[in-house]
Formats: sequence, C-alpha cells, structure tokens
Amino acid sequence: MDKVKDQLFRYRPSLQDPSPGPANSAVLVLLFSYSGRIWTTFIRRSETVGLHRGQMGFPGGMSEPEDEGDLLRTALRETEEEIGLFPEDVEIAGTLSLRPTLKTGLRVQPFVGIIPWPYRFFPDPLEIRSIHYAPLKELGRSVEGEENSFGLLPPVYPVDGLPVWGLTARIVTELLEVLGPVIDEL
Repeated sequence: MDKVKDQLFRYRPSLQDPSPGPANSAVLVLLFSYSGRIWTTFIRRSETVGLHRGQMGFPGGMSEPEDEGDLLRTALRETEEEIGLFPEDVEIAGTLSLRPTLKTGLRVQPFVGIIPWPYRFFPDPLEIRSIHYAPLKELGRSVEGEENSFGLLPPVYPVDGLPVWGLTARIVTELLEVLGPVIDEL
C-alpha cells in the first residue's frame, strides 16, 4: 500500500472542469489490500432514495450546510451515513479530478482513501442496496467500450454482473491511469 499512497500523493489532477460554480458533491474511492492485490469498493444505490437510484457508484453525496464547504467532510459524512465507515478508519491518500455528472449537473470531487481490511460495513438499507468489491487489476482488464453488453455509454466496468458507468466509470479510468504502474507490479 505504500507504493499506492506514494503514487496518489504525487499525482496532481490535470483535468479541468469547465462547468461554472463550486463543487457541490464528493465521493470517497475506498482502497484496501487483500491477497496481494489492491481492491476498491462500490455501492449499489437503493431504488428508493437519491438521484442515481439502482446505480453502482462510490459512497458520497451532496454537500450540506454542516459541512461548511469542506468537500472532504462531505465525503466522509456521506460515507459514514451510507455504509457505516467511521471517518477515523480512513486514511486519505489523495484526490482525483473534479468532474461533472452529465445529467444531474452535480460537480463531484473524488477523494481516495485507504481502509483496513477486513472491515465490517453497516449499509443504510434506505440508501444502499448492496456493497461490491473489485480488484483494480481486474477492472482494468474488464473494461467494455462502445459495444458493451449493457448498451451504455463507454467506458463500462462490469462488477458482479452490474455495470459501473457514467461518472463512476470516468473516476475508475482516472484511478487506473494514476495507479497503473503500481497495479502492474502486483
């Protein structure tokens, strides 16, 4: 994990978000080491609440007044509310590029955090349908393009038979680019 942390520490997001206004949402890309591989965690949102019902994503959400404009606080708060991950159990290793969602107009700041493994999550059943895990090396190998089996805009990353697409897939692509040299060593 030290090489992952070093790679993320040195990375400076280069993508500029052309949309106006401040970021109003944040997500937490959780990484952990298991069986000699680096894994990430996805959530599948419930069908009952939120903007992205039923979709795969990273834990996180919209900023609230109590966050006082601190997007890291937003990501940590939302992650604790959604899956029961305590903020003190996350080591923030870096950030990825600020990105807009294509349909909802949210401007999302991704943070990358390292967590201990195993970890016992407590997902909120109103917000979260399920939690999924995927090794980064396998994600990079499984990406689907234009002719993907889900009929979605590429890139699409299949995880447990479910599509990771849209903003989440763009975040995964950047993460794989940043950590590529480290992932290939494993």
